[in-house]
Amino acid sequence: MKTSAILYATAALLLLAGCTQEIKTSAVSDEGSVPLMEGTEACLSYGYDIEYLTGGVPKEVKDKINNHIIRTQILSGEDETGADVPAACKIWEESLVDGYKTDTDDFIDEYDEQQAWMFDWEFKITGKFTSACKARKLQSYCAESSDYTGGAHGMYGIYYTVFDLRTGDAVTEKELFLDGCEEELSELLDESMLNSLGEEDREYLFAGPTPNGNFYVDDAGVNWVYNPYEIAPYAMGTITVSLTWDKLKPFLR
Repeated sequence: MKTSAILYATAALLLLAGCTQEIKTSAVSDEGSVPLMEGTEACLSYGYDIEYLTGGVPKEVKDKINNHIIRTQILSGEDETGADVPAACKIWEESLVDGYKTDTDDFIDEYDEQQAWMFDWEFKITGKFTSACKARKLQSYCAESSDYTGGAHGMYGIYYTVFDLRTGDAVTEKELFLDGCEEELSELLDESMLNSLGEEDREYLFAGPTPNGNFYVDDAGVNWVYNPYEIAPYAMGTITVSLTWDKLKPFLR
């Protein structure tokens, strides 16, 4: 009887540990500026602040997630660093500075002080682990990018990835939802958004929300994110539309 109680308690503790799995992370950040040329205020300003995995999951899962962050959020291509996020950030920084110098070479040769403002540029990228759905072992990661290269305003975007902590794979809507339910999901999203927006804001929408692949999860449900110009003008900013797990239950795999 005592042995059974001990085994039961041990199993319960293991189950609890599995349900409350905590990832271990670190972050790498830097910022700097490169002047267009001596005597002008115009410059390239840049910065990054990227969180990445250091533990809490098997090494192959950690490397797969870090590799995905590098390929999609930092270098936008092949990862030649071996899932080394700090090294990838340095490559991003060096590439940005080299590109700025190349792009401004012709201008410097024919320097016109009145046009120097055109090369007052700014680039920033950030990435962080945010909410999770522990019951499904899903972890959300938020990447933000912003840039300004002239004009009335810069551009920015918020992009989410949901990782399966058991495999390290990025989870798409195809893996999360049943085939053929896009129309039903769109109707639920439209209803949820219209209920959360005021009548004045609704007039500015130029498209309804649909499953767009840019979503994050938490214990309450799934949250879709729409960047400026996606379904509404720039002035309305980023729009988030949420659906609870309960509402999504008929469509989940």
